[in-house]
Amino acid sequence: MSADLKTLLRRGLSAHEGNRPDEAEKIYRRALSLSPNNAEAEHLLATLLTGLDRHREALELFDNCLPRLGANPAVRCNFAIALEQAGEIDKAIDEFRQAISYHGDFPTALYHLARLEMPRGHIGQTVDLLGRLLGLKPDHYEGLLLFGEALLSLGQEEAALTSLDRAADVAGITPDMICKVGQVLLRLGYPGMAQNLYQRALSIDPRHIMALRGLGHALTSQGDYAKAIAIQKTAHRLASDTVDIDLEIADIELRCGDIATAVAELSAVVEKHPTRADAHAALLAAIAKLPEMRGAEYLKQARQWARGHMPTAPEPKFTNSKQFDKRLRIGWLSPFFCDHPSFALLSGVARHLDRNEVELFLYSATPRPDQRTRAWQVMADGWREVYGQSPLQITERIRKDRIDILMDLTGPVPDQPITVFALRGAPVQATISPLTTGISQMDYILVHHRAIPAKPAENKLFCENVQQLGSGPFAFNAGDDAAPLTLLPAALGEAITFGCFDRLSNVSDASLNCFARILNKVKGSRLVLQDDVLDDPFAKKTMLDRLRQAGLRNDRVKMVGLVANEDRADLYARIDIGLAPFPMTDIARYFDMIWHGIPFVTMAGDTPAARAGLCLLGDIGLDALAAETQKGYVEKAILLTQDIGALTTIRAGMRERMKNSKSMSAPAAAREIEEACRDMWKTWCAL
Repeated sequence: MSADLKTLLRRGLSAHEGNRPDEAEKIYRRALSLSPNNAEAEHLLATLLTGLDRHREALELFDNCLPRLGANPAVRCNFAIALEQAGEIDKAIDEFRQAISYHGDFPTALYHLARLEMPRGHIGQTVDLLGRLLGLKPDHYEGLLLFGEALLSLGQEEAALTSLDRAADVAGITPDMICKVGQVLLRLGYPGMAQNLYQRALSIDPRHIMALRGLGHALTSQGDYAKAIAIQKTAHRLASDTVDIDLEIADIELRCGDIATAVAELSAVVEKHPTRADAHAALLAAIAKLPEMRGAEYLKQARQWARGHMPTAPEPKFTNSKQFDKRLRIGWLSPFFCDHPSFALLSGVARHLDRNEVELFLYSATPRPDQRTRAWQVMADGWREVYGQSPLQITERIRKDRIDILMDLTGPVPDQPITVFALRGAPVQATISPLTTGISQMDYILVHHRAIPAKPAENKLFCENVQQLGSGPFAFNAGDDAAPLTLLPAALGEAITFGCFDRLSNVSDASLNCFARILNKVKGSRLVLQDDVLDDPFAKKTMLDRLRQAGLRNDRVKMVGLVANEDRADLYARIDIGLAPFPMTDIARYFDMIWHGIPFVTMAGDTPAARAGLCLLGDIGLDALAAETQKGYVEKAILLTQDIGALTTIRAGMRERMKNSKSMSAPAAAREIEEACRDMWKTWCAL
């Protein structure tokens, strides 16, 4: 290579490293005009084009230079990165392995191979690769971060936190690097440690926006909403791009029960940033909590969200065997294969699926695996860790597993890679979400038969075909440590106590107005509101303002925050009658309420989400407690208070009622799911 060419390439590399890509490209191309097919110039230009997302051009250049430079591990690594950027993950992994075969301890290859192997669930291999890397470079910042995550996935908490603590030391006085460690700790469920790091970053730069946002997020995760909002508003004043901050503030307001304000702010964000799918999904979740939101209008909004944010892709050709009676391979996709209320509702169903009829593959998008995650793993015939992977990568994994029926367990919630369904990961796709997804590629929605109202017609409520279930899709698992039921407080001469144990974000103004009417009619009665967020002053003040507007006096309402699991039975023992908010309810809490002997009143709307209470009450023979109107809701609650003897009898027999009902029959719910899957499969086979 001539001296002039070497000088030219050095100039190009200087421009490249100086973040002047246009200048660098011109220099590299000039070098190639002087020395066509020069391998080093092609390599440098290919690497530059990779960073500019010009993948096809980059890969063509790598194909040209690799025969001459292929034994160089750095070139192999750059080629692997280009393949990864182009979506060819398996080929990228092969190239990183090739680089290691040339140079067994090449740090770049060790790190990137570990980074790609971890989301594939190869945690042991990831730990081995990172151990080799850190043996060579103990202060490798990114390696320490990933090592901490991998060790925590293996349950090695102390070693994981030691690695992350070392990463924080390596970060020194660089706020961006300190914040990145905080982000990992926050995602892994250590908000207190993350808070300390963000505060450290702010001590270096008090106006550091990433640190302010991270601190606000850490405070939110710990339920300190008043401080979190103050911090986020400070970040908002300093930031040029405020959309993520706006979303965080709206989320806090929604959690604390200010539904109207949250909807208004989310609507403004979506109007200003129409391409933000996460903002639009948050708005969709919020408007579902408005009593005036009818099912037909929600379908319209959901379709608008899907058309605006779901990709359009050609219909894939599946080669799954079209045998009607074969053993079906079913996939469940969820971010909640962890300590989450869905465990009590779905784990029994998973456990009782007939493995002669189906195989169950679980695709876990769970950010923070825990002991519940390991319990889910035991139930799966196939377990796939997909958190952190792109929707396309997950879709390819599902297709490679030859899944026949892919099921969404949540709808478009945070961390759920719902885009996989738009890309069509399986021949048949279904959801058990309590609301339509709006996604045209979602073939079916599985719902309890009572979740479908008489009017309007199904095609006015769902974009999916409706698959009605006689029970399920849930079956409550109460656990083995249930405390005995207590006597009805009202039977002991105490004033009637109503209880609403739900998320404040579900307690609509219309619900509060009904609560006020009930308390005004039932002399001396009281209401207990319970949600974890009520430990926070901001949440409590927000709810006090709403109670005042609804005409509820403070001396008749007790607000309760976080309750330890071992103390929940004592709280239930103080309640005579439950009041479920509408139109949304956290149905897992009402399974628990019923299990503790407390009947509840609900109002049945025109979506499955708004009829969840009716489905549960119907399964245990108490569907008379489900009203169709707000007037009926109030009347049914009052009527329950007028026969303490009947209420006492209901309480005493509630557990036997549940045990003998479909609501706790996991085998029955599993058969329902199997039969529904078989029907859906037969329909596809007949196409």
